[in-house]
Amino acid sequence: MEPNAASSGQFADDILEGAAAIAEYLFGSRDLRCKVYHLVKNSRLPVFRFGSMLCARKSVLVGYIKGQEKQPVRLLQLQAQIAALSGTIHQLEQAGFDTTKPQLLIAKRQAELKDLSGR
Repeated sequence: MEPNAASSGQFADDILEGAAAIAEYLFGSRDLRCKVYHLVKNSRLPVFRFGSMLCARKSVLVGYIKGQEKQPVRLLQLQAQIAALSGTIHQLEQAGFDTTKPQLLIAKRQAELKDLSGR
């Protein structure tokens, strides 16, 4: 069964071949290919290999970037919540109240923060 010529052409148009092509697509310059290698090594930049050639799909990179745009805001929100809860717990402890529930909430937020930071 042969693939449809139109669909295989669309697939080929979505593939970036080589770190230089990925760098040009992401950063506007083929000279920044070392930056691509750095991102592949130190983050989860969605790439794959054809043999030894580094490749990426444009559509997947766009989706990855959209996800990254949303992530920092959530990280900041969690950090702010943890800081606020920590202050509240300190005040409750000084007043002699039970702080079990706020401490559990902090632990939950810290776990969520760790999970998001690890991505």
